[in-house]
Amino acid sequence: MLITASVALLAPPASAANTMVFPGMTIVQGSTKCTLAYVDTTNHIGYSAGHCNSDGQVRDTAGNRIGTVLYSHTNRAGQPTTGSQDTVIDYEAISLQRSAGTVTNLLGPTFTRPLITQPGLQPQPGMPVCHLGATTGRSCGLIADVHPGWFTINPGRYDLTSDHGDSGGPVYTYTRASGANPVLIGIFRGRHGQQLAAVSWPDTQQQALKDATATPSNN
Repeated sequence: MLITASVALLAPPASAANTMVFPGMTIVQGSTKCTLAYVDTTNHIGYSAGHCNSDGQVRDTAGNRIGTVLYSHTNRAGQPTTGSQDTVIDYEAISLQRSAGTVTNLLGPTFTRPLITQPGLQPQPGMPVCHLGATTGRSCGLIADVHPGWFTINPGRYDLTSDHGDSGGPVYTYTRASGANPVLIGIFRGRHGQQLAAVSWPDTQQQALKDATATPSNN
């Protein structure tokens, strides 16, 4: 059984102050709070978990509207369990407002390194990964198993954890090519038994391309 790590809350009043939009920040959609996974600064698009989408409007915790959902796709809503052979799709693409403030791909909260993507990189069993949740911060583990569109993560000897509000956050690794820059490998979904689960970023990219060329809709 997957326990998603979003959290319901009362929407805060809007504020006129500018905000910073970055991977790892808290995003609010209706009565749900999640984490932003990735920011494509070229196209002004952000990504998070699809099950976080409720009313299409995306705000920061101060109530500033930072974007609107372009398309959202989750295929496991209402399913009590997810088996190893089940395909999982769970993402949303957010059109970020250019008037929202500073939009950056620097990974919060330190803003010292950009969160990048690396073409051809695939999740693999045993790959060290970290996830950044707006609630629990950074914690790490090892990819346990890779399934169609998703993978599970074990704590291993690391400090892997999660809590409500972490859904949609970036799951990343480091490679020889990326050096000290974190590389996005997945979008965090929630707990899967004693493990954590994330959707694969390469599979999400492929699905997003299909959804972008179709009639925009929430699935």
